[in-house]
Amino acid sequence: MNNKYFFVVIFITLLSSCSARDKQAVSIIEKSIEAHGGWQAWEQVQSISMVREIWLFDESGEPESYVTQENTFRLKPYFEAKMSWEKDGIAHRVTFDGKKTQYWMGSNDIQNKGFLAAKKKDIDAAFYVLSKPFDLLDAGKVLSYEGKTELTGGLMMETVKVIDGDPNDPSVDEWWYYFDPSSFELYAYKVKTSDHYSLVYNQGWDRTFGLLMPAQRESFRVDSLGNHLYRRAIYGYGMYDVDK
Repeated sequence: MNNKYFFVVIFITLLSSCSARDKQAVSIIEKSIEAHGGWQAWEQVQSISMVREIWLFDESGEPESYVTQENTFRLKPYFEAKMSWEKDGIAHRVTFDGKKTQYWMGSNDIQNKGFLAAKKKDIDAAFYVLSKPFDLLDAGKVLSYEGKTELTGGLMMETVKVIDGDPNDPSVDEWWYYFDPSSFELYAYKVKTSDHYSLVYNQGWDRTFGLLMPAQRESFRVDSLGNHLYRRAIYGYGMYDVDK
């Protein structure tokens, strides 16, 4: 390749990368990573296990379901996960070994590909929100600072919008992360999926292992402006075990 052409390509690539990574957004995320225990501490994590309680509510506010899950996520040498719970007296277990997803309902090994793909999405979603803010600077994310946003209760939060994928793809979720302007802890996040918006508040942290891991979260269905429509879920996290 002609050297002049090569450096032009490199320059354009770097320019595109910079434009997709708003400097103020990067600065806020870096401060948040430090506030949550620091990048070095997160990089040392080999696996995370916890018990996760999930309460779901319908639009009228009535309880819809409750389940207690045991979750394990292994980060190194590659990503693996296991989630298990009991419902109506039947044991459920889903695993991902880095390549393949498997699901057992009691002693039955479920083979339906569509069902297994949905369960892999459940695994990814559970870890996706657990890994924040540490992976917000990973390659491929489009970051933009959106100033301060007033959340319910009159609280003003520093706001960073993150698109994890092609911003021109309408199927890609859009995320807004709200950071405390003093501590830079991750206070809440909003996500736009294909058919609704959700706003999730962090309500306390587990600091046992030197990292801020969620202790409880409360999720609301909201409109595009973030106005609460109804409470959708409460998530409780406990009995953490972090292997470094």
